[in-house]
Amino acid sequence: MAKYDIAVLLVPKFSMIALYGAIEPLRVANRFAGETFSWRFLSMDGEPVAASNGIPVSVSGNLSAIGRPDMAVISASYEPEQGVQKPMLAALRKLAHEKVLMAAMDTAPFLLAEAGVLDGYRATCHWESLPGFRESYPKVLAEQALYVTDRDRMSCAGGAAAIDMMLDWIGRLLGRPIAVTVADQLVHFRSMEQPGQARLPVAARFGTADARVLTILAAMEEQCEDPLDAEALAALGGISQRQMERLFRRELNRRPMEIYLALRLEKAERLLTYSQMSMRDVGLACGFSSLPLFSRSFRAKHGRPPSAFRA
Repeated sequence: MAKYDIAVLLVPKFSMIALYGAIEPLRVANRFAGETFSWRFLSMDGEPVAASNGIPVSVSGNLSAIGRPDMAVISASYEPEQGVQKPMLAALRKLAHEKVLMAAMDTAPFLLAEAGVLDGYRATCHWESLPGFRESYPKVLAEQALYVTDRDRMSCAGGAAAIDMMLDWIGRLLGRPIAVTVADQLVHFRSMEQPGQARLPVAARFGTADARVLTILAAMEEQCEDPLDAEALAALGGISQRQMERLFRRELNRRPMEIYLALRLEKAERLLTYSQMSMRDVGLACGFSSLPLFSRSFRAKHGRPPSAFRA
């Protein structure tokens, strides 16, 4: 019999990736630590719940069947207000009264906060909804993070951050070696010592282990606003420009300055998507000396100018 019972409360339009991110580490942990964890899905009315991608998930019961689990995972995403109903809020208050560990994913912290069970706790939620969360629930100590653990409350930003949150819990329950083994099986590269690292290491992303190439690539990513010339890049790698060209061809099958331009344009895409910076300021932040030059370079890659990309 499993030692830990996890009840997962599904709110309509929950995030499927966050749900899988929470469950899969438990499944893998069972493989290496015996049948330690069991889980069951519940909904407010006992009916299947459709995720934000439209895929329905069957449940074993409604909120009245929750009992007293070792952990209650609340999974929401789009339209968390669908979960702000008296039965749900009452269930969350009951769990809090019984000192049940609660883990809220993506926008689910809105439900815990509405129930009043996050007051005085540190918590996080999806970055997109964080400003509104802070304004709506000033008694919650909201912070931007992949995940936050504060006493008997856990929360994560959703998506792959659910994996980090569960790995942390597994590590505290079963020891770090098991958590590391689980992460390795899931091909989850995020550092457990630095959970704020949001991207794969350069070596994993580019598929090379050559230290000289990695040093140059790291410099390219760090120096987008004031791009380095080829001579300076080669010097950082401790090689000549000619050697750098040969190494990049061998390791990545691309020219170094071609990759550098692609990295700067990738940064421009992110700024256009997630900021309100002007086109000119985005171009300058990505190392383009003028708006026309930025626009031409961007159009060459995307087939449309940056203004159309943002629209």
